[in-house]
Amino acid sequence: MLLALDAGNTNITVGVFDGRKLVTQWRHLSASPDDLGRLLADQARRRSVSIDAAVYGSVVPKLDPVIERAVRSRFGVTAKAVTPKSRLGIALRVRRPGQVGADRLLNALAAHERSGGPAVVLDFGTATTFDCVADDGAYLGGAILLGPNLAAEALHRRTAKLPLVPVARLKRVIGRDTVECIEAGLYFGYLGMISEVLARTVGEMKQLGHDRPKLIATGGLAHLFKGDLPKKMEVVPDLTLEGLRIAHERMARGNKE
Repeated sequence: MLLALDAGNTNITVGVFDGRKLVTQWRHLSASPDDLGRLLADQARRRSVSIDAAVYGSVVPKLDPVIERAVRSRFGVTAKAVTPKSRLGIALRVRRPGQVGADRLLNALAAHERSGGPAVVLDFGTATTFDCVADDGAYLGGAILLGPNLAAEALHRRTAKLPLVPVARLKRVIGRDTVECIEAGLYFGYLGMISEVLARTVGEMKQLGHDRPKLIATGGLAHLFKGDLPKKMEVVPDLTLEGLRIAHERMARGNKE
């Protein structure tokens, strides 16, 4: 039984795999080592799962020791970190490999396993990322955008009278009050931004010889935008967790070789 932790800027998403099957998952806000350890143990007990190994990917460096201490104290196992230096069996064809976030590596791993060829992953997180995968599974880079929830927070914090408005899917762009105007701007403005970046990304992939990449969306807001994304784009909510499982298998194999 593998404990997989995806530590993002807002939440820590946790999954438990029995072999290749994701049997349960949940989310936590960032917490202290004691609190996180207790929360992990309580959820594992509630779901009747025992833990034999652990792996994590983090984009928040200060959470790394928190996760490692929490997992060791509660389950007696060492949580292995996924980093650009991990033996994952993929090339990082970017200018500075050490700067590639763990979440982007994990998405690339899982996307190539699903597609068996080139892929573009659109991850709707605190920031929205585009990650490109070559025919042979190599990571090619991508783009990083401001997430819509961050845009909503910025509007609220940097203006005197605009309220904090949640991102929602709308049918019209002409708002009839302040809240509707913000909702329309957030949704359709963001949709236009990601549509343009996606179109240019697919075009550049073709120029690089990676024609017709598989399009995959993941992250918390993927389902919200699904209706206005290309029909051929597959929404895979657990893509990053799946990448953690694959990374754990490859790192274990690499240590034996």
